[in-house]
Amino acid sequence: MKYRFIPCAALMLVSAFGAEIPRALHDDFEAAGLASFWLPGNYGSGLYAPGAVRVSTNFARSGKQSLEVTVHEGDIASPGGDGKTTERADLDSGHFALLGQEAVYSFSVLFPKDFPIVDTRLVVGTCKQSDVARPILAERFRKGRHTFTIEAQGKRKEYTLPKLTLGVWHDIKYRVRYAIDATGQIEAWFDGKKVIAYHGPTAEPGYKNAFYHKLGLYRDRMPQPMTAYFDKFDATFSE
Repeated sequence: MKYRFIPCAALMLVSAFGAEIPRALHDDFEAAGLASFWLPGNYGSGLYAPGAVRVSTNFARSGKQSLEVTVHEGDIASPGGDGKTTERADLDSGHFALLGQEAVYSFSVLFPKDFPIVDTRLVVGTCKQSDVARPILAERFRKGRHTFTIEAQGKRKEYTLPKLTLGVWHDIKYRVRYAIDATGQIEAWFDGKKVIAYHGPTAEPGYKNAFYHKLGLYRDRMPQPMTAYFDKFDATFSE
C-alpha cells in the first residue's frame, strides 16, 4: 500500500516530532514535479535553493525523466561541524518514529562524465536522527573515493565501497534497523551486491524518536557547481 499523501504544511508539523509511520514511499520522478511526501526546500534551515532540484529529461534510469540536483556556491550555507562552511541541495523524505523499526531505502544515482572530482567533503545519501547533528550513516564520494560511514554513540566505522563510474547509473539500497542497542543493523547494497553488514547501535539514547533519509549533494563550500541525477526512489517501513 502506498503512502497517503498529506499537505506539506501538515507534514512539516508532524515531521518535527516523528510522524506516524507510512507503509511505503515512492517517486519515479515521471510527474511534472516531486511527489508530495518530500519536505519543501525551505523546511527548517533549508534543504535546497530555489531551482536547485527539478525533474529532467537529460537522463533516466527508467521511464523518461529523473531528478536533477544542482548545488552552487553559497546554496543553503551552514557550519559543517569541523569549522568549514558547507552548502547543499538535498531532499528529505520525512521524519518518522522509527526507533525499534526497520526502514529500507533505495534509489539510483548518476554522476555525469564532467562531474568534478575534487578533494572536498561530498555526501550523497544519509540517514539521520532529527536532533543529532551528524548522520547515522553517510555515503560519501571524495576525490574519486566512494565510502560509507556509520557513527553512533561515540563509535565510527568507515567502509570502502565499489567505484562510482561517471556517466553510469548505479543502484543503491540501505536497510536500517534503528535501535540504541546491539539489535541495530545496517546493510547496504551497491548494484545488487551486498557491501555492508553492520550490527550495533544505530541511534542515540535520550534524543527524539524521529528518523529521516536524505539524498542529494552536501559538500564543503567551493566555487564550481555540481550536478547529479537521481531516480527510482523507494522507502518501505516495517517492525
